[in-house]
Amino acid sequence: MKFLSRISRNLRASIFTSFSVLLLFSFALIGVAFNFAVNQYIYHNAKDALIDAREAHWVGLPVDATSEIFIANVVARGNNINFFHRNLRHFYVDEDFQLAGTTAVPYVVARDITSVLADENMNIANLYPTRIRVDGNVYFIASIRSMVTPPMLFAVYYIDTSDLQRITTGIHLRLLSLVAIIWFAAMLVSTVLAGALAKPIKILSRFANQIGQGNFEPNPVTFANEEFEELNQSLNHTAKQLARYDNDQKAFFQNVSHELRTPLMSIKSYAEGIKYGVMDGAKAAETILECTDRLTEMVGDILYVSRIDNITPPMMEEVNLIGLIEERIAGQKSLAERKNLTLDFKTDGEPIIISCVISYIERAVDNLISNSIRHAKNSITLECFTIGTKVAIRVLDDGPGFEPEALPHIFERFFKGKNGLTGIGLSIVKSVVEQHKGTATAENGANGAIMTISLPRI
Repeated sequence: MKFLSRISRNLRASIFTSFSVLLLFSFALIGVAFNFAVNQYIYHNAKDALIDAREAHWVGLPVDATSEIFIANVVARGNNINFFHRNLRHFYVDEDFQLAGTTAVPYVVARDITSVLADENMNIANLYPTRIRVDGNVYFIASIRSMVTPPMLFAVYYIDTSDLQRITTGIHLRLLSLVAIIWFAAMLVSTVLAGALAKPIKILSRFANQIGQGNFEPNPVTFANEEFEELNQSLNHTAKQLARYDNDQKAFFQNVSHELRTPLMSIKSYAEGIKYGVMDGAKAAETILECTDRLTEMVGDILYVSRIDNITPPMMEEVNLIGLIEERIAGQKSLAERKNLTLDFKTDGEPIIISCVISYIERAVDNLISNSIRHAKNSITLECFTIGTKVAIRVLDDGPGFEPEALPHIFERFFKGKNGLTGIGLSIVKSVVEQHKGTATAENGANGAIMTISLPRI
């Protein structure tokens, strides 16, 4: 059992065993089919020749392989003269299975065949073509009551097929030799093939383990086989993505630690100032509240990003997008006023109904507004309008706009632009929009940044 278990686990052994079983089964099937075909050929031709002999004997024709009358009679009935007709022999026996008269066939052959007839008590008066074995030789025999000899004698016709059987045995031996040669060659091929398959698998296995251990260096090996090379390229691509994700995470945690430390230090400083009476309490409290809001936003983003990629998001609901945006503006209006910013909303006033995860869309709108509040100088404008089967939400501010080199990466997770915070706020926007089969874009306008999200509407 352990041996069989090892064969099933080892690629070389599996291929070697499979090749062996397939070849042996194939050649065994070929041998059986060949042997069956030869035996059928001998049987049917011998039977036909013996039947021709019986019929010729019955009508009184001389039956002999050299008899032109017998040959002509066989041909006249549409049969072909073959090896079996040319090897027909006969002798006579009486009803007591005793050889009668003289015979042209070898006496020993006639005696041995007669002995088998007697031992098996065959119907010598009218024996249909039958196969018998005598001392290792194979004969096909038939008998009929003699019409040209005195009464109660029987003509026994036989064909010796021993030479054909020996030829068949020789062919079998040669086939076995050929099988052994082909099997040996196939085993060499299977060994080489197994090695060719096992080597790249081991290389790719080591590469996968390397990736699992956190080493994302690409695999420099290339493979001639396109399937292995395709797998190799996929693993290289995976390693590249994991390396980028790992670097992004490291940068993210560095940014987060820095961004969390700054408001925490401010809160601590102002709290100590209040404690020791060296700062105005109202002003310190205002700063503490502002830092707390900033911390709350960052922590919220960190927690939210862990849920946003959920494969099965919550149930979709229908909602009036205009009302949803107005609620989000109202929620952040106080923050905008503290920074002396005006927050306007432009729409045609008609309800715009969409099917969405409401909490996700609320978060996306909040992140767009808070990002603009962080960078705007004086004003922020939100617009919501329909374009065919889509609805667009556009946020414009009069800030410095996006840096050209940062613009392609604005929505990438963990990317932190100038004056940015954790680098996940806008990536949340993109993830939410894509989960709703929409798009998110960013560009620089004439007076600042423009961010637009497009969603399907009902």
